[in-house]
Amino acid sequence: MDLNDETISMLYKKYSVYYNFSFDAWMRDKKCNSNKDFELGDITEIITGDNILLKNNSFIDEKEEGIKGNICVCGCDKCGKLYKLYHLQTKTAFMVGSSCITKAGHIEFINDMICADKNGRCYKCNVPLRYKGYRKNSKKKYNGFCYKCRTKVIIALKISYDEKDIYKKYGTKWNPTLKTWYWEGYEDEFPKILKTKYWLKTIITDEDDEDDDEDDFRSDSEDEKNNEDIINEYFHFRIF
Repeated sequence: MDLNDETISMLYKKYSVYYNFSFDAWMRDKKCNSNKDFELGDITEIITGDNILLKNNSFIDEKEEGIKGNICVCGCDKCGKLYKLYHLQTKTAFMVGSSCITKAGHIEFINDMICADKNGRCYKCNVPLRYKGYRKNSKKKYNGFCYKCRTKVIIALKISYDEKDIYKKYGTKWNPTLKTWYWEGYEDEFPKILKTKYWLKTIITDEDDEDDDEDDFRSDSEDEKNNEDIINEYFHFRIF
């Protein structure tokens, strides 16, 4: 909803509410005069046409983190942090406290923020890591990644013949086609002892996962190249 200058001026004079272009959100710089009359619903209805506190009128992005601030758009000045609460239809954002987000129907939000403070966030997608409950999305052993962001990899290793028996117990395998030792699994579970033997890495896609291990380092021109050239060709566009 486009607001005219008169409405924008009224919002600030009456509610001390203004649009902050740095945060792309509506904010408030003075608390409400009456603790009994918080005004988030009224303010959001003026700006968007809807009371954002009503069910199904809003959404949050759990990947976003809060900012330091104590005055919610509703007028409360008891917040420790402010978070974006979005109007569903217009995607307009309001900087509010966690209590207002709960009132808007997002009942798990406070628990999610507690999990973020306690467990951290996924290194890749930034969602709060939840180790327990029906919304569990990670485990401590995943070392900072959620279920969706764990990366399955194949890592080629520089292991000599004399060392092969030492490292077999860490899950290393031999590829007879390329005459190369490798380790396959989730990257966060890569054994630390193998890091000194690290050579090349590739991501396993869902399509790759359907193939046998023997095909993971396959090359049609292997007879014409040495082992390192073959592996480099396989990893060429996928190495990190």
